[in-house]
Amino acid sequence: MEKKRVEGNRNAAEADYIDLLDLFQQYLKKWWMILIGFVVGTLLAGVYTFKIATPIYEASSMVYMRGAGEVVSFQELQIGAALTKDYEIIFTSRPILEEVVEELDLDMTWKRLKSRVTLANQDDTRILRVSLQDPDPKLASSIVNKIVEIGMESVKEIDSKEPYLIEKAVVDWDKVRPSHSRNLVMGAMLGTLLVLGVLTLNYILNDKIRSVRDVEQTLRLPVFCIVPESSTCSYKNLPQKKNVEW
Repeated sequence: MEKKRVEGNRNAAEADYIDLLDLFQQYLKKWWMILIGFVVGTLLAGVYTFKIATPIYEASSMVYMRGAGEVVSFQELQIGAALTKDYEIIFTSRPILEEVVEELDLDMTWKRLKSRVTLANQDDTRILRVSLQDPDPKLASSIVNKIVEIGMESVKEIDSKEPYLIEKAVVDWDKVRPSHSRNLVMGAMLGTLLVLGVLTLNYILNDKIRSVRDVEQTLRLPVFCIVPESSTCSYKNLPQKKNVEW
């Protein structure tokens, strides 16, 4: 009884076995479907990238938070770098952003504007980088420059240290997204993977006997000979009998 159970489990395991070589051969037979998936995926990604997706531009400005003295010590550099973190909060505070929205007549709230502003501080420096992304490059540069302008005045009033504007935001016509090459590659990969997934699923779910190996695994008997199918002996080519009415 135990021997039959073990053999039954072994047969079930063999039935669930996936022949990777056979699966790869199925891919080769359906190479045209994989090619169609590749082309269609690339075309759809191209249509989305060039016709549907909205191009996004970025503007950025850099501000140097300097001390009041002419000689800068190492300790002052450390303190200044730590204060830059405070300046990041000041630049995105509600009063400053509300003033920016009011002066530029922006169609957004100060909270929405805050979520779009990116502040970055390089390690061991007092340089603060303010950047913003928008579909309109001119509007992006205007917003960044206004934030920097009002923020510098606020910082000067708080600690009597006048920041220095390193780089003013300019209109940049180079898109930051979408990336044409990345989207086309992703579309081609997704289209190809989708077709491969369909072919793999069809191979796994197809339980028909297609080869000699399938016969041997199913019946557990060896195959001694194969009778090839002839098109001349097809059932469709046999003469059809006519019904005789009496």
